Amino acid sequence: MYFKKLFILLLFTLLLTSCIEREAYLFTYTVEGEVKNIVNMPLQGIEVIMHRSYDKKHEADTALTDSQGKYTVAMTLTSRQRVFIVEYSDPGLKYRDTLRRFTFGDQTDKSVQHQMFKIFDSMMLRSRTQVDPF
Repeated sequence: MYFKKLFILLLFTLLLTSCIEREAYLFTYTVEGEVKNIVNMPLQGIEVIMHRSYDKKHEADTALTDSQGKYTVAMTLTSRQRVFIVEYSDPGLKYRDTLRRFTFGDQTDKSVQHQMFKIFDSMMLRSRTQVDPF
């Protein structure tokens, strides 16, 4: 009799614990920076695209630089990612398109559900037309 009650209680407990949904881990990767030209003047309107690398599907975040040349691109993922490609392109075709690879550090605390990684960067874009100062 006790075994039957104990078995029903154990079965009920196992069913309840299987219904509990565990929170997914989240990883937020952010690249903040500024874009300038070769004479150190900030560039406004440069398109900055952060691409997720080595993945079967393409994911990206896009931002435009403000009047001080500053930008922020971020991506929140459910899986760990270390390497991202950031593309700098000028819609006005005055400056050369540039790609840069960013590698984020290793995970420090595996018990935290939402981990945030941030890199600060400064980018100098060169002109599309070659200027020879001599």
